[in-house]
Amino acid sequence: MLVGRLFWLQIVWGGELRHRAAQIRVKNIATQPARGNIYDCNHNDLVTGHQGYSIYLFSDKQEKNARQTAIKVAHILKINPEEVYKKINRQNGYVLIETGVDSERAGLLRQAKIKGLEMVEAGTRQYPQEDLAAHVLGFTGTDGQGLTGLEVSYDEVLRGKSGHLVMEKDAQERQLLQTLTLASPVSPGNNLVLTLDQTIQFFAERELNKIMATYKPERAVIIVMAPKTGAILALACRPAFYPDRWEKTAPAIWEKNPAISFNYEPGSTFKMFVAAAALEEKAVRENEYFYCSGKVKIKGRQLACWKGGGHGSISFKEGIQNSCNTVFIQTGLRLGKERFYKYLRDFGFGTVTGVDLPGEEEGIVIPPGEATSLNLATMAIGESVAVTPLQMLTATCAIANGGYLYQPYIVQAVEKPNGEKVKVTKPKLIRRVISPATARQLAGSLEKVVLEGTGKSAFVEGYRVAGKTGTAQVPGPKGYLSGKYVASFAGFAPVDDPKIAVLVLLAEPKGGAYHGGEVAAPAFSSVVRDTLRKLKVPEEPDAQNLVTPPAIQRQVAEPPAKNIIVPNIIGFPLAEALNIIRERGLNSWTPASDGLITGQKPAAGSQVLNGTVIKLETGPFPAPSTKISVPDLTGLAVKQAGIVLEKLALSFTPQGGGLAVKQYPGPGTKVVKGTIIKVEFKPLNSLN
Repeated sequence: MLVGRLFWLQIVWGGELRHRAAQIRVKNIATQPARGNIYDCNHNDLVTGHQGYSIYLFSDKQEKNARQTAIKVAHILKINPEEVYKKINRQNGYVLIETGVDSERAGLLRQAKIKGLEMVEAGTRQYPQEDLAAHVLGFTGTDGQGLTGLEVSYDEVLRGKSGHLVMEKDAQERQLLQTLTLASPVSPGNNLVLTLDQTIQFFAERELNKIMATYKPERAVIIVMAPKTGAILALACRPAFYPDRWEKTAPAIWEKNPAISFNYEPGSTFKMFVAAAALEEKAVRENEYFYCSGKVKIKGRQLACWKGGGHGSISFKEGIQNSCNTVFIQTGLRLGKERFYKYLRDFGFGTVTGVDLPGEEEGIVIPPGEATSLNLATMAIGESVAVTPLQMLTATCAIANGGYLYQPYIVQAVEKPNGEKVKVTKPKLIRRVISPATARQLAGSLEKVVLEGTGKSAFVEGYRVAGKTGTAQVPGPKGYLSGKYVASFAGFAPVDDPKIAVLVLLAEPKGGAYHGGEVAAPAFSSVVRDTLRKLKVPEEPDAQNLVTPPAIQRQVAEPPAKNIIVPNIIGFPLAEALNIIRERGLNSWTPASDGLITGQKPAAGSQVLNGTVIKLETGPFPAPSTKISVPDLTGLAVKQAGIVLEKLALSFTPQGGGLAVKQYPGPGTKVVKGTIIKVEFKPLNSLN
């Protein structure tokens, strides 16, 4: 009987019993890989994956010292000791205390020699540029999995392959000595290289900060795209958040990206596409005249032009320039439902653009079978239709580039940790929408909008710019909401060979100003000017001969008198020096197009009136082996200082926030490339 029983247990039932015993005795512990980095188009760090640690405690080894252990561990990790104590008391064996612990705190834990403590490597995320492009980048959860933005849409690419450890324990859940072994190693995640340019993103976010401070809108968006490829050079949203502490921000701010999810009635910017359809179909001629009395009656409803009393006799080209509602209502009706909806679809409205970001909305378009002549009339002036900001700019690019609709994209390459390319994104042409001839004709009319029409504040000195203003009321459950508007400006430059297209949008600005031409166009002008100069697009001789719009002339000729202290810009790259001079309310002159500032007149510290011209002398950038003179960063914001030092190939360690007050090494010190410049910043209110 004993032999038979042994045979049954060891041979017949042995395999299953061994499997059960292994399940009880053996514990698998997952180890997280280092998550891939995210870079801008020039390989500047936007998100970095660093190797951190997960901290475990063997609760059974704490015995009577559990509370003292909890206090000691919590003090080093800077967490609540009571929570640590509860974990130790509540669970047996291997207890997870904290994840994402940096190497500094891990080192302190090692030195403490805490009984029963184990550390397992696990990836952590860092954001060197703080909240820059937060809605694009997104963030990860405590388990390292992507939750929003690129972190979730490219989660499989970034996260790599987990490994695991194996440990054996006895019947009382105690680890058996020398049984913790590595069963499979981790494989780090791949890196993303974006189409975003960090500097252009800075320009967009700088203007958004000004917009938020001045007009306090509910939300604001600026997008910059390359019209000939669909590459997104900048995508900025406000309000923003810090991805490394996203849980401290209201979910309404981070759970959706307004650039791709905010549906809004576009207003007059939509007239660009109605004009494109009408010119392409030869439903109107550019010099054909209409009559605007100020009102049009369609199916019993009065539709008004924005200009009281109307524009009178006005050509189609002038109708674009002056955004005449009457002209576009008649044009939309003349197109008819079939042709109107064909171009709606062809320009991409009512469908997602296909951008590689999560949560994109498709906009709202009335189904063709339900559309009436009144609907055509209101859609023709940008009402009764909803679009997203990215849809609007993607369609604008189709006018800018000669009539071709490209799919927008934001990841240009996937790379292995060693830099080897795994995947490269190529521009994707969706369809041709209008002919190059129609696109050129319409671009000329849109240029007139900037020079002589409603978009004068979008004028950029030295470049030919085209675009369209938009001001739309916000719809509510029972009609349009009183006093609530969406203001926007969409356009491109240079007109003959567009390098960029830009959209600026403000939802529900406050303070009285709400027209796209007054609240969105100035930001458009600043972003276009700085971006074209950053991309080294030469100024156009023809543009210099254009008459400066009267509104701009008044701003230049009659500034309020104000004393300004000239900043010290010796050693700054030229582009950044020009930005600083403009921000201080001064003008500049230099014959150079690039290089480092070697001299300035008036000298730094001089007190001059705003508008004074600062003459700049420049020299070449230093050779790789040459030492660099550290510039004076006093008074610069964190991001400005970062841009300047990056251009000089110097590293940057900021302390605090606000404006720079101290730096080490000091201004004028000669250092080699790569030297770390420590800069102390203090809030503006603490400097007053």
